[in-house]
Amino acid sequence: MNICQAFAYVFHDRDDWFRKIAFPALCGLIPIIGPFIVSGWSLKAARNVMEGQSDDALPELNFGQDLGRGLMAALITVIYSIPTIILIGLSVPLFVQVGNGESSGVLLAILGGCLALLGIVIGILLMLLSVLAVAHYVARGKFGAAFRFKELFAILKKGFGNWLLVLLAQFVALSIIAPLGSIACGIGALLTSAYGQAVYAHIMGQAYRLSTEPDFVMVQDL
Repeated sequence: MNICQAFAYVFHDRDDWFRKIAFPALCGLIPIIGPFIVSGWSLKAARNVMEGQSDDALPELNFGQDLGRGLMAALITVIYSIPTIILIGLSVPLFVQVGNGESSGVLLAILGGCLALLGIVIGILLMLLSVLAVAHYVARGKFGAAFRFKELFAILKKGFGNWLLVLLAQFVALSIIAPLGSIACGIGALLTSAYGQAVYAHIMGQAYRLSTEPDFVMVQDL
């Protein structure tokens, strides 16, 4: 994994890098659909890295395609979060029974706590798997690829450490890099948000390529 390259590749296109970042950043201002456009645009950078274009991965904005890709990625993430939501949802009414003072209430509260803990553990695992699922969807160009669990677990087994790094990169990109621009102004925040997404996408693309070589084959354009 070349982390330095993930931060630097954006600026390799000296003539057009600002425009390529600025257009998606401005699209981020669009209510409701803006974040999906930025996400879909950044995932195209991940695909470029998967194809071997690590130094020239910064993509052009394609409004319709990027919106569709971003929506599909969000849907995949939501589907993977359903088991966690169910477990946490079931734990809450059980856990509040601790206040009624009865032994049965205490037992139910313990059961609720166990369900909540199980939900957290499963949630972390599914969060990791959902990131890989999105990458597999991007690589294969088909929504169903995100749920080919045999393929996903084989990829995860081959590059588990790399995918943990991708999960960390997601946190850094969205929670640290993205808000930095707010120190300057609102436009700066938009630019750093798009930049953070681009960095995260590059690391995702690297992890996927490393985890699938020499079996990696690109299938169908998105």
